[in-house]
Amino acid sequence: MALALVFGHFALPFALLLSRDVKRNYKLLSGVAMFILLMRFVDIYWQVAPDFPKGAPHFTWMDITAPIGLAGIWLAYFLYQLEKRPLMPLHDPHLEEALEHGRE
Repeated sequence: MALALVFGHFALPFALLLSRDVKRNYKLLSGVAMFILLMRFVDIYWQVAPDFPKGAPHFTWMDITAPIGLAGIWLAYFLYQLEKRPLMPLHDPHLEEALEHGRE
């Protein structure tokens, strides 16, 4: 399991991201990002899950719902804070010039 984490969490993404073609293709890049996130969850589970001396690990409904619940709490707080703040800078003298830059 440790070697799978080393290769899946570091070596494979590192080797893939060396290629300029992968970094320019959004679909491949998002696939690599999702794979890295998946391997990160496997890494966290491997560090946190108890060691079972006999038999296979036992998955419960809390193994799925706890991360989803924590992500939901974080997302709700993030959106609550985002609603309070302006998305564009206020009173920026260069704002119109910056917005016109991409329209040329």
